[in-house]
Amino acid sequence: MSTTIPIATAAADTAVVVGASSGLGRALATELARRGHAVLLVASDRRDVDALAADLQLRHGVPARGLALDLARSADPGGAIGAALDGLPPLAAVLIPAGWSRHDDDGTLDTAAIGQLLAINLHAPLAIAHALLPALLEHRGTLVLFGSVAAERGRGRNIVYAAAKRGLVSFAQSLRHRHADGALRVQLYQLGFLRSNLTHGLRLPLPAAEPDGIARDVVAGLARRDGTYYRPGWWALVALIVRSLPWFVFRRMKD
Repeated sequence: MSTTIPIATAAADTAVVVGASSGLGRALATELARRGHAVLLVASDRRDVDALAADLQLRHGVPARGLALDLARSADPGGAIGAALDGLPPLAAVLIPAGWSRHDDDGTLDTAAIGQLLAINLHAPLAIAHALLPALLEHRGTLVLFGSVAAERGRGRNIVYAAAKRGLVSFAQSLRHRHADGALRVQLYQLGFLRSNLTHGLRLPLPAAEPDGIARDVVAGLARRDGTYYRPGWWALVALIVRSLPWFVFRRMKD
C-alpha cells in the first residue's frame, strides 16, 4: 500500500528507488529529488519511507510517494510498484540498491534463509525490472542495478549473497544484449565497502566510501552509456587482481 503526499510542483519524469530508506538508497532518493525528479520510494518500513517522501517533497518541491513493500515476502513486487506509479510523471529511471547479507552465509544456512537472500538480492530486482520494462522502453529509460565486488570470485563467506549478485551481472548483460538498439540503458554498479549501519564497527580491509558521493555520481550518470562501473573506481583494479590470482594463492585468503 502506498502513501501519496500532495504534489507541490510538477516534474518532468519519475525515478523509482527500491531500498530507499537508508544507506545508498536514501542518498539516491535525496539526490534524485534534489535534481527535480519525481520519486517513488520503496522500502519495507512504512514509517521510514513515508517520512522520507514527506521530507523530500517539502525540501525539493517534487512529487513523492512512499511504498511499503517487503521484498522477501512479495511474490510480485513489480506489480505493486507499477500500480503505485499511477498518476506520476513518465518513468525515466529505476534504481535498485536494495540488498541484504548476513554474517552466517557460509554454506550452513537453512532453506528459509537461502530463500530470503535470493528473494531480496536476485528475485526482486529481476521481477521489478521485468514488470517496469515496458514503461522504461516507452521513454528510453535507465535501469540501474547494484552488484558487489564480493561476487567477483566465490569464497567461503557470503556464499548465497555472492551467487545472487553474480546472477545480477548475467541479467544486466542479457538485458543489454536484448536491447542493444539503445531503447533501454542498463547500468550495473559493482560496489565496494560503503559506510553504513552494516559496516559500522567492522574492521574493513579497504576504506569504505560515503553513500552520498556514490549517489551523486550514479544520478549524474543516468544518461551515460550502459555498462559495468566500479565504485569507488579503484575497486576495478582490486577486482582484476582478485580474479587473476592463481588458486593456490586465492585459497589462502581469509579476510
